[in-house]
Amino acid sequence: MEGKFLYLDREAVKKYLRPEDVINAVKGPWSHWKDGSVREGDHAFLPAGDETGNEFLHIGACLNMEGILGFKWINIYRNPAPGYPFSHGNIVVVNDIRTGALRAIVSADDITAMRTAGGHGVVSARYLAKDKVRTLSVIGSGSQAVQGIRGFLAEFKELECIRVNCRRKERFQEIREMFGDKVPLVHMEDIREAARNADVILTATNSKDILLRCDDIEKGTTVIALDGFIDVEPELSRRADKWFVGNLDTDRKEIVDSKEMSHGFELRHEDIIGEVADVITGRLPGRESDDEIIVCTHMGSGTYDVACAFEVYKKALEAGDGLELRL
Repeated sequence: MEGKFLYLDREAVKKYLRPEDVINAVKGPWSHWKDGSVREGDHAFLPAGDETGNEFLHIGACLNMEGILGFKWINIYRNPAPGYPFSHGNIVVVNDIRTGALRAIVSADDITAMRTAGGHGVVSARYLAKDKVRTLSVIGSGSQAVQGIRGFLAEFKELECIRVNCRRKERFQEIREMFGDKVPLVHMEDIREAARNADVILTATNSKDILLRCDDIEKGTTVIALDGFIDVEPELSRRADKWFVGNLDTDRKEIVDSKEMSHGFELRHEDIIGEVADVITGRLPGRESDDEIIVCTHMGSGTYDVACAFEVYKKALEAGDGLELRL
């Protein structure tokens, strides 16, 4: 295999990466976050132009327990060119730790949404929400929202209702057709109504404006804010009973210290109670009362992407699938 590697395209990712695989791939690195067997490199941002709000991001990750390391290369275009999506054309590169050999280059467009809403979004909810999650409210209707619904359906079998807050009724119909009769999906035009009596609220938008406000959130709700406080009122960081992040180092830099996130509100490091990994490993309690309001903000980790890409690689290799290339 020296000099050879597998290229795995978008179809391979869809074929081999089930929602359950994504959840396990995220939970694995988080479970090892504190023991030193998982390491993440600095998030290196490269602006794509002056004052465009568009940038590329490189995230390196090392998963010693899997014997691999790699990186994710992704573009984040908050002002995309006409006809182009928010993010596309992304890849994950996977190398062997022992030999340094390149094992795979994997399409990451779907992995990004899968491991975010359907990965760390779902895992966070599992450890921070009530024992039984019966009502999920999803703010947004893009790929993140769809992958979030998939992940929650896989993890929370007790779900009775999924509310989808989106502007276009046609888009809601498209989403409902994707899932058929697996669980009742309800279109909600009003965010306040969507938030009422929700066990979990998942914000999955690319809005630059605050959509979900503190007064919309009732006792007992867990808010999973995928894009930090860009679309969630930052004051929730203080008004919630507990505020968890995914990674203290990166989330402090990208959320607490970000002017874009704060909307003029002072986000404070000392208001963060801890990381989700602290709850997973038993270092901190998660939810201690059904009345608590808990918010979790996390901008993600390259460890999840590399873990997901490695899962696709292993399955494709076993099946004799993928395009074998030589350096």
